Amino acid sequence: MRRPSGLEIMRLSHALATALAVSSVAILARPSQPKDPRLPAFTPPPRADGHYVLVVEGDRNHLGVTFARHKAAPWAGVPKGFASDWHLRVLDAAGAELAVVPLDVRPFATRPEQLGQPAQVHGCIVVDSRIGMLVNVPAFGAAARYEFRRAEGQGPVVIGEVDGDTVRRLCEGGK
Repeated sequence: MRRPSGLEIMRLSHALATALAVSSVAILARPSQPKDPRLPAFTPPPRADGHYVLVVEGDRNHLGVTFARHKAAPWAGVPKGFASDWHLRVLDAAGAELAVVPLDVRPFATRPEQLGQPAQVHGCIVVDSRIGMLVNVPAFGAAARYEFRRAEGQGPVVIGEVDGDTVRRLCEGGK
């Protein structure tokens, strides 16, 4: 019996390494099944189709979307380190959260005693209780509801809702 050459051994080891790598990738890429058949299978979250730019208007007690524009560019996400007691929640038909976007209401007069008061002008800075701002959110086809909330002592308070069809309809008008 003849002994294999070094080149043959090298080719065999490369073939075995390639087969191992391919089978490992196939195992890792395969969707995992739950161990218990009574448990639901994992479903990945929906992917956003770009993002929406929403025109949000109202005051501390009610916010709504008055205009929307769809943009193909992906949503940039929440600015790093930004936190707020005011949020826009994007929900699917079952009420599951698809995204939570904090709202920057710092430029507005949002305390209860400021509601309905005249705007305060300090040089070139105007502080008003009427809120008007642009909000970027991921554009989920599965979005059924956009819910505005602010934190209160006893928990979050819903201060406005817009259904997903309304947002998509608002995107159809104008450029």
